Amino acid sequence: MRLLFVIGHLGDYHVPRYEALLRLAASRGDELFLTEVYGRSGVYTFPQTRRAGFFARSPARLVTLENDLTDAGGRALRIACKLARVVRNFEPDVVVTLGYNTSYSLWLCILRHTSRRFSLIYMSDSKADDGRRSPFKESLKRILVRRFDGALVAGQRHRAYAQTLGIPLERSRVGFDVIDVAQFSRIAEEARASDPEIRSLFGLPQRYVLCVSRFIARKNVDVVVDAFARSQLAGQGISLLLVGQGPGERALRLLASRLQVGEKVCFMRPVPNSEMAGIYALSEFVVLASEFDQWGLCVNEAFAAARTAIVTATCGAAGELVLDNINGFIVKPGDTDALAERMRALVLHDAMRERLSKQARETVARWSPAFFASNLMDLADYIVNSSVRR
Repeated sequence: MRLLFVIGHLGDYHVPRYEALLRLAASRGDELFLTEVYGRSGVYTFPQTRRAGFFARSPARLVTLENDLTDAGGRALRIACKLARVVRNFEPDVVVTLGYNTSYSLWLCILRHTSRRFSLIYMSDSKADDGRRSPFKESLKRILVRRFDGALVAGQRHRAYAQTLGIPLERSRVGFDVIDVAQFSRIAEEARASDPEIRSLFGLPQRYVLCVSRFIARKNVDVVVDAFARSQLAGQGISLLLVGQGPGERALRLLASRLQVGEKVCFMRPVPNSEMAGIYALSEFVVLASEFDQWGLCVNEAFAAARTAIVTATCGAAGELVLDNINGFIVKPGDTDALAERMRALVLHDAMRERLSKQARETVARWSPAFFASNLMDLADYIVNSSVRR
């Protein structure tokens, strides 16, 4: 099978997924070609070390269409022409693309239905409760999504949403939102063995609850600060560490001061993913209190670092990666009292926290790049071998 993998920008999260797919394709005798549309990231301001290492090895069978452009977009016509040339030259059996509504995915959809020479799979972590849905927009989305042959999505709720958009269950698989669990876990263990040095390097508190998030409204970081104040953990010598940035930072600082926990709420700018493992490893646990989140990769990272998490029910990882009172806790979004109670319980009950953290590490082992690769290849096989054309 000839498989073309198209992505806007191959960032640090995507590299281990693609490398796993590359290894699997080689073991099967399949041909795999990577097309990166944009050579720069418009999202991450820190160095992408995993990406740099991947490209430093000068892997074969890949092309970047626009090296000096970010994934914010631009040069649509030029990119469309280059992408059409790649498809024509490589002659894939299956094309895998990130998203169904990116400019390059739309162009691939047009190519697929004008040439009908390849099958088209999109990757996504959208689900039905990601904010308020417009019936009109959803109807337009269904018209578009039905023109794809399959979908690799994050979890079962995402799979159900893809079904409402026109992708039958037999043409979808889960496993899109994974991280390199083995590597992240190894770095976390090394950090725990070098506790004083890591704390000194990043200026970390002696004991802290961790929240990794953008400082925007739907992430509910203000709820985390409020719950931390209500939990009275500051009086127990516990700090709240907020790692992120965004327009809400000033308001969060003012809120912490008003709630009289300003000295115990610490702010840290985002750091490279390879350095985050140590910050997770030395935390007590992680909190993700979003109004909604498509998945929540910070939970994968917390679990890989053997740290439990509290998440809201509208996070994609809830109920699938995070299992209530088994490897973490699930609360309703906006329920500050429930969040405060769970935070306090995890700090004050060491045995419970350790039990949940141990189970968290065992649970996340499955959500690896190999899981991504095997499910994607299984889906591609099914579609290629299916007698039903869409």
